[in-house]
Amino acid sequence: MTGSRRAARVAVWSARVVAVLTAAQLSVGGVAAYAQAPTRGPGPDALQLLVVPAFVSTDKILGCEAANEVRSRLDDDADTKKLWIITREHIDQTLKASGFPPCSPIAATESKQLSVQLRGDAYLDGVATKTPTGVRLEARLVLARDVSAAQPLPPADGQKSSIAARQISRDVQAAMKQLPGETKCFNSARDGKYPDALAAARTAIAAYPPSTLARLCIANTFVAMKAPPDSVVGVVKEILAADPHNHRALELAGQAYYDQKNYDEAVKAWSELIASDPSNTVLVEDVVTKIVQSGHADAALPIVAQAVKDNPGDPKLVGLQYRLLMVSKHYHDAIPVGEEAIKGDTAFADTLFFERQTTAYLSDSQPQKAAETAARGLAKFSANSTLQQLQIQALLASGQTQQATDALKKLLAANPKSPSGWEQLFTAYVNVGQPDSALWALHQAVANGDSAANVARFSLSQGNSWFKKGQPTQNVDTLLVAVKFLAYGDTLNSTPPAKFLLGVSRYTIGAKMDQDASKAKSCDLGKQVQAYWNQATIDLHGGASVNAAAAAQLLGNLQKYSPIVDKQVKQFCK
Repeated sequence: MTGSRRAARVAVWSARVVAVLTAAQLSVGGVAAYAQAPTRGPGPDALQLLVVPAFVSTDKILGCEAANEVRSRLDDDADTKKLWIITREHIDQTLKASGFPPCSPIAATESKQLSVQLRGDAYLDGVATKTPTGVRLEARLVLARDVSAAQPLPPADGQKSSIAARQISRDVQAAMKQLPGETKCFNSARDGKYPDALAAARTAIAAYPPSTLARLCIANTFVAMKAPPDSVVGVVKEILAADPHNHRALELAGQAYYDQKNYDEAVKAWSELIASDPSNTVLVEDVVTKIVQSGHADAALPIVAQAVKDNPGDPKLVGLQYRLLMVSKHYHDAIPVGEEAIKGDTAFADTLFFERQTTAYLSDSQPQKAAETAARGLAKFSANSTLQQLQIQALLASGQTQQATDALKKLLAANPKSPSGWEQLFTAYVNVGQPDSALWALHQAVANGDSAANVARFSLSQGNSWFKKGQPTQNVDTLLVAVKFLAYGDTLNSTPPAKFLLGVSRYTIGAKMDQDASKAKSCDLGKQVQAYWNQATIDLHGGASVNAAAAAQLLGNLQKYSPIVDKQVKQFCK
């Protein structure tokens, strides 16, 4: 091979080597360039959104598919510098680490926790349903810091989830525009800068006019700054028009209406509030308490009845229903609920329960059952004086007078300073026809601290009863009993009616005695007639205002016949 030909071949081979090396360098450079390319991620100021693992649906596959389609569509559509969609991989990893299955619906509190854990500003949940034409998705944007702060989105329909997801993506991106202003409103209100908070909320509404989140911040700010309830009502009406079941808006509406004393509207708002969260027994009790305080206890009855139905066997709700029935005086309905309450919670059978249940039976005209219930209570709480008195009242009402009297004597021996005990003993003696003992019981009541005016009421009532029995037949013995009660009542609390009845009774007694005195020519009877008529004259003058005509007639008779009696006394008492 000549030198020139060798040189040519070397040049060719050299060129090939250079080409290979150049290609290799280009390849390596390409790899290096690819390795150094920036990874995809959120912008420094981007809001972060979590789409829940699965939408709620009767079709588990549809619920999972809908959430994935919405997440995927948002991930494709969103500008990552402004909005970052938390990836499915991160969601699944976190769920598995926490023991939750992936792609299954989770509760609101768990969605909030997952969102916070993955640094989300908000989360998107929803409901997926099949329709005759395909699929409907109904989504909500919820703030991670507060599950009650929610923005409902328009429902999206499509032949399949991926098509409906397109509308959801557009609506979510539009709704997210309110978050910067809403966040500033929240922070400013928290710091007491209320004008700044309201201005920021209005900015949020300008960015997204249907905003319920910004309006909710305005309502919360109004409450914090103690604005008139009218201001709060105006804002929450706008929220509820867009989101009728908004928990916080209903809560604010109920309180604002209550502060306005618009109790009917307050009850409506509270009823909707409980319907939105029927298993929240603390909420039910709080709302029912407010309704009762508003004077509309009956309005709370269907609310509690529904709560009991939604939470069968819940002892707190059954107990609440019982107390409400008692407060609203639905005693007949309260009785079986009370018995159910102590079956579910034995601690409910305290002294107050037995007092209420005994009262319910008495009010429902079941005195025998009332006495039995009081006895059950006293078997556990033997020293409870209220139960003792209720038992006595029940025994009296059921005609068991002797048992009531025995129980009263026992009660008063231990506690003589019980005014109601003496009053009940008075009633017991009246029932068994022992007027002298009944009058003694009234004396004891006064001696042991009962008010004179109260005892006078009992004494005058009984005197009137005996007067009505004796006056038609002019029965002296009966009228003498009437005089005893009327006279004692008059010494405690003198009134014209008492004076008038005493005057008529003493006149009648004197007139009947005068007949006997004339027949027997009795000095003693004659003097008694004088005494009765003299006192009758005083009484009738004192009670003339009750019946002026009758008083005048009797006083005329006394003026006419008293001199005759005086002559008889002189004649009989020689």
